[in-house]
Amino acid sequence: MNNGVVVKIVSGVITTCFLAVLFLFSLWHNLIAAHFKPKDPRDTRTSQSTINPKNRSRKSSIASTTPLNFEFDEVNNIEFDHLITNPDARLLTRSRCTPEGNSGNLTLHKENENPFDDLLNAEDLRLVPQLKFYYEQYGISIEEFEIKTEDGFILDLWHFKPSQGVTVPSTKQPMLLMHGLLQSSASFASGGRKSLAYYFYESGFDVWLGNNRCGFRPKWDKKIVSDDSKWNWGMREMVQYDLRALISNVLQRTEKKKLTLVAHSQGTTQGFMALANGESIYQDAFQILDKVENFIALAPAVYPGPLLEEKHFVRFMSRFIASSLVFGRQSFMPQMMAMRSILVGSKLFSFLSYVMFNYLFDWNDTLWDKALRDRHFLFSPVHISVKLMQWWLSRDVRDQSFKSYANEIFPEAKTWFPVRQDPGLLQNPHHTNTERDSSSELPRILLFVPKQDRLVDGERLINHFVNFEPHSLYKIWYIDEYSHLDVLWSHDVIERIGKPALENIRRHEELCH
Repeated sequence: MNNGVVVKIVSGVITTCFLAVLFLFSLWHNLIAAHFKPKDPRDTRTSQSTINPKNRSRKSSIASTTPLNFEFDEVNNIEFDHLITNPDARLLTRSRCTPEGNSGNLTLHKENENPFDDLLNAEDLRLVPQLKFYYEQYGISIEEFEIKTEDGFILDLWHFKPSQGVTVPSTKQPMLLMHGLLQSSASFASGGRKSLAYYFYESGFDVWLGNNRCGFRPKWDKKIVSDDSKWNWGMREMVQYDLRALISNVLQRTEKKKLTLVAHSQGTTQGFMALANGESIYQDAFQILDKVENFIALAPAVYPGPLLEEKHFVRFMSRFIASSLVFGRQSFMPQMMAMRSILVGSKLFSFLSYVMFNYLFDWNDTLWDKALRDRHFLFSPVHISVKLMQWWLSRDVRDQSFKSYANEIFPEAKTWFPVRQDPGLLQNPHHTNTERDSSSELPRILLFVPKQDRLVDGERLINHFVNFEPHSLYKIWYIDEYSHLDVLWSHDVIERIGKPALENIRRHEELCH
C-alpha cells in the first residue's frame, strides 16, 4: 500500500469522525441549547476593531425627537444603518428616512410591513437543486457556459437572459457576481424574486454568475492538469486564473470594455487581491483595475475576525489543516459533497447544512424569510481544495495565509489606489499600484459591512479606506443588525443593499457625465 493510499484512508477516517462530532454538537446547539438563550439570537458584538477615522462629521438623518435610524459621516462617506428588525414579525420598528432629490430634504417612510411579502407568497417553495427551475417561472432563461482558465480548469459561467431568446440590448451594462467560500454564485439568486441577482437583472443590468474552479463537478483539461496538480491550488490561482477568465469572457461576450463586479465574502477577497495587487499578480498587460467600473463588496473578507480564534472546531481546523494525515491533500472534506449528492433537494439536507454552519460561524436565520431558507442551501457546498482552506486557516506564517499574512497582501497603512490629485494621500506609502491621474480612472468601490460579522474584521477595512484611500473613490454602509450571510439572504436585502448600491452607482454616473 503506497503512501498516498494510507494518507487518503487515515484522513478520511479522521475527517468523518470530525464531521460526526460537529454534527452532534450542532444539533445540541440548535435543538437544545437554543431554548435556554434569549429569543432574539443575534450577536451584538462587533469584531475586535473599532471604527476610528482621522476626521469625522456625523449627521443624523432625522429629527432629534425621532429614534435614530441613520447617521451619515459625510466627510468619510459612511452611512451608519441603525435600523432594528423585530425578531418576531420581522417588521421594521422605526421610521426609515431617505434623502429626497439633491436638496438635502428628508422624507419619512413608514415600513411597518415587509414590502416584499407578496413576492414571497408567489414563490415556488419546492426544493429543486436547479436554478433554471425557478427562473423559468420568472420568464428568465439561464445560459450555461464552460470556460477554460490558462492553467486548464473548467469554470461554470451562468447568464440571465429573457426566456423568449431576445438578444440582450447592447446598452445593458454587464454585471459579474462572485460567490463566497464553499458556495456557488447561485447564492445571489436562490431567493428568486427577492434576490439581488433578480433585482439587478430587473433593474437593467446584464447579469452573469461566475463560479470558481471545481464547483459541483470538478472539471479540467487532462492535457494541461496532471493528477498531482488537480487539487494543488489556492487563493492566488483563483485570482490569477479564475477571476481573470470570468471577467475576460463576460467582456468578450458582451463586447464591453468594463463591467460591474459584485462579490460576497471570498469573492471580495479575490476582487480586492486582484485590484490592490494586480501589477504583481498579472505579468502581462492585463489589469483588472482597467476592467471593473464598479466593485460592490458584500461582507468584505480582507482581514480576519475574532471568530477564527473563538470557535473550538475552527481552531482545530486551523491547527491541523496543513497536516495531510488529518485533512488529506485533495478535496476538502469530500464527505460533504457525497452527502449532498444523496440528500440535496430534501429538507433534511438543507436543515443539516444550516445547523452545522450556524454552529461553526455564529450566523443565524433571524432576518431571513424562513420559507426560503431550505432553498438557499440547495446550491452549496461545492468542491474546494484543502490547499485553499489552508490559505484561509493556517497558523503557520510560512503558509502566508489569511490569518497570518493578510496585512502583507492588504497593508493597512499603505494606499492601494493612489491618485495624483489627492496630495494628502501621496504622503502615504503606496502598495503595488502606480498612481492614477484621478479617481475616475479607478473602479467605484461600494462596501457593505455587517456589524455583527465576527468571521472577518470589517471595521479594520473601514479604517483603512477612510484613512488611506481617496474619499471620492468609495462609499461605505455599516449595518448594525446584519451578519455575514444577511447581506445575501435578509428579507430586506433589496431595500438595504440592492437599491442603495444602484442609486449610488447611477448618481455617480450622472455626476461624471
